[in-house]
Amino acid sequence: MLGPVGSEAAGLAAYERVAASIREAVATGELAPGARLPGNRDLAQQHGVSLPTLQKAVALLQEEGWLVPRPSVGVYVSDDPPKERPAVTVSDLRRAVIELRAAVSAIEERLDRLEGESNG
Repeated sequence: MLGPVGSEAAGLAAYERVAASIREAVATGELAPGARLPGNRDLAQQHGVSLPTLQKAVALLQEEGWLVPRPSVGVYVSDDPPKERPAVTVSDLRRAVIELRAAVSAIEERLDRLEGESNG
């Protein structure tokens, strides 16, 4: 059934690898629309990740429209899952902002050093 994905997911965060694996299972029909996912603890064990990591992956897939929570019942594959992953997700945007902040900080440090050298 579901499990860790292969080398095509190398370089992704653990929760992204889990999300990719579940997306793949839905896309290939291994998980059919309307199917109930195993419990979070079971899924976390199947993917070899912690419960919080699994929950982050499930939240991402819910945000993208792949999964639908049903309170007190479980999490199900959407009856109409996306045909493909959206080009940009909130997680992608967050990661881009973090990378941009780091780049700006590095540029500011270089600028400060250059200004210090020209004044000194």
